[in-house]
Amino acid sequence: MAALLLSKPIKLGRFTADSNGTVQGTVTIPKWTDPGRHTFLLKGKESKLKLSAKITVRPNKPHLADTGEDRSLVMVGGTAALLALGAGTMMAVRRRKHN
Repeated sequence: MAALLLSKPIKLGRFTADSNGTVQGTVTIPKWTDPGRHTFLLKGKESKLKLSAKITVRPNKPHLADTGEDRSLVMVGGTAALLALGAGTMMAVRRRKHN
């Protein structure tokens, strides 16, 4: 049994039916397939039986650019440390003024 994607005929794989005529398998639609409506076809080599289904191939969505590693935790921690250091310095200066 052949699995095909029609429009531009693309062979997606070959499968063998069991004694009950059941076919199982997985196909992958190539990334370069044009977006839009297509016909998926299973075609029996010996039986000449055909089964088709209409499918829609959606365009690839662009991925977000990789901007490097996530340093937000380091920046938040660094900011908190600087704020604590600044608060400690202000408290030390106030104590000196009162003494």
